[in-house]
Amino acid sequence: MNFSNEEYVKNLEYVEALFTLGGLSECGKSSAGKYLDTLGIKRQKIIKIEREMMEDIGFDLSNGIKNEYFVELYKYNQEQVFREFLFRLIEKMKKEKITKVSIESLYRAPLGEFLKRELGDRVANIYIEAPIEIRAYRQMLKVNKEAEAEGKCKITLEEMLEKVKENDLFKEKHHAKDVINIADYIVDNSDKVSYDEFLKQITYIAEKTINTRKIKS
Repeated sequence: MNFSNEEYVKNLEYVEALFTLGGLSECGKSSAGKYLDTLGIKRQKIIKIEREMMEDIGFDLSNGIKNEYFVELYKYNQEQVFREFLFRLIEKMKKEKITKVSIESLYRAPLGEFLKRELGDRVANIYIEAPIEIRAYRQMLKVNKEAEAEGKCKITLEEMLEKVKENDLFKEKHHAKDVINIADYIVDNSDKVSYDEFLKQITYIAEKTINTRKIKS
């Protein structure tokens, strides 16, 4: 996608608030994104924009996105890729007439740092934490509920735990956990925290980020 530096800089002014959601498998990123959506903060998936960029480059995605495609996409000029990502995201926001957005799932700490540098206090990088046993248990309940409705076999906690471990290994290989080091907020979603308390943490971050922008304006 071709755009001038003037167009890029002008687009930055359009954003009122941007929230990134990071964390390992089944930690609650989607739950946070869906909740932010009820607050008027539109959900977007990072992978969808990356897919569009890959398609424009000419990658064959008919059999899905291969790991080497990500390596190829980012290997030359990561900063320029981030600029294009942000420009595409804002263009989507303008098309949908929204000024506040959340993006999931953030697996690249440098992207979070870039967004913070470009948009300042309008960005809140959020990392959601939960023990692997809790994440596996919650996912098992969700999967088994769907399986019961469809008359399929249910999965055991041990089987789900192995699946989540495999997903975590893939994400950790791509430094997904490094996002915690650049996070503005680390949200607890363990069994010590009720779902309502989890949502209260997300609400606090949303309101603080948006209100900070209003006060400075």
